Amino acid sequence: MELNTLHIIDEELTKSEVAALKFLCSDVISRKRLENVKDAKDLFLRLREQALLDDPRFLAELLYTIRRNDLLTFLGTNKREVNRWLAISPYRKMLYKLSEDVTAENLRAIKFLLDGLPKAKLQDATFLDVVTEMEKSHLLTNDGLDELVEVLDKCDKQLANQVREFQREQDYNSVPVYVSQPEEAEPMETISNFSIAETSPGVPDSLAEEAVMTDAQEAPATVETPEEGEEFYSLKRRPRGYCLIFNNYDFGKSRVSSKGLNDRAGTHKDADELGRIFSMLHFLPEEKTDLPASEMLRTIKEFAEKDHSEMDAFVCCILSHGNKGTVMGADGEPVQIRDLTLAFAHCQTLLKKPKVFFIQACQGEQYQKSARVQADGDDEDEESEEELEEDAQSVQLPSIPIEADFLIGMATVESYKSFRHTTAGSIYIQELCRQLENSLHRKEDILSILTKVNREVSIRVLNGHKQMPEPRYTLTKKLVFSLD
Repeated sequence: MELNTLHIIDEELTKSEVAALKFLCSDVISRKRLENVKDAKDLFLRLREQALLDDPRFLAELLYTIRRNDLLTFLGTNKREVNRWLAISPYRKMLYKLSEDVTAENLRAIKFLLDGLPKAKLQDATFLDVVTEMEKSHLLTNDGLDELVEVLDKCDKQLANQVREFQREQDYNSVPVYVSQPEEAEPMETISNFSIAETSPGVPDSLAEEAVMTDAQEAPATVETPEEGEEFYSLKRRPRGYCLIFNNYDFGKSRVSSKGLNDRAGTHKDADELGRIFSMLHFLPEEKTDLPASEMLRTIKEFAEKDHSEMDAFVCCILSHGNKGTVMGADGEPVQIRDLTLAFAHCQTLLKKPKVFFIQACQGEQYQKSARVQADGDDEDEESEEELEEDAQSVQLPSIPIEADFLIGMATVESYKSFRHTTAGSIYIQELCRQLENSLHRKEDILSILTKVNREVSIRVLNGHKQMPEPRYTLTKKLVFSLD
């Protein structure tokens, strides 16, 4: 998109309109990055980082939502065209439209009734500021609107009814799915902006189809409260350990050398969410962006040689393109997954401590077939092809180190592709983060959590295909991430 066009739009937007645009973008840009946005130019820069300005339709929908239809002409579109392609979360738009109907009197009452938030933070807050604080405190989510409805009921029932109407529409649009057993699965999620992602080697089609049916069984939902001893790894120190995040987005160097790898739009959403979750879990996130293969290996060696004696664990997350047995450096050169993990097998200060790797990368060229599942309604909806990408070539899952206390969570089984949403992040990493956050107060062990991730990912249909994550481990105790 031309910079002159963005400059013209920036000049036309008021401060309150920029605040509204920031709120509408909070599903695709992390709160940390949004906090530094002071004007529309800053926001456009953040959107460009996420490749969301490559196509003018996303910005057009933002302007349409805040009723600045007069600016659509600068983008060469109009209201009718925008309505044909809608990408912004309906939940986010519902909250914005609600804010337009909240009076000053309503706002004062809402602030007074919200016991769960510090009053000092709400003193000069707008309604959008209030709901943002509710989200930060986990009082408000896309599928957790009861607290908001309860507050609105006490000050303006019409506002509460708007939220109830949204809930009814969401329920109506959700189809319960049954996966080879009588238990009801969660409603299938609709995803319109995925980019095919990352792959794995050698699973026959028949096994891939069967996996969708059988791997959906859920492990026990809860475990005993973790206590130091034989059954649980001890995770009590603060910080718990490092969380190293390799985030490879820019593959321009690979294209110069004829490797031909596309940039990985949406990967920043994954990195931000991983950093947020593991910060909550008392880890120290360190993000390394766009490293060539040699620098990835050097960084791994550096972390393996650190003194971890005052820490309880180590976590490494790799977001990149992949091929059989490898992940790709930003220069398109392969790095053996075994070389990344094996470096920690000989780290004396991590002996008998959990070493966890989560890898979002293709593991092969094949697609998993969409197995038929029995539903109470129509056939399952297919996710739109438009914004799905592959994280490139094919990745063979190597054997994990034979030493104990390793866990490697792969986005997909060997020889198959995984998927990444170009604005919302990869299906695997986003589901992993969601399940980790949901488990915080239930104290579930990591294998139970990964079983849930398998289930949720496997029931989705992406460009007519399936994806099945695969954890491999030599853990000798139960591993429970908690807030304690």
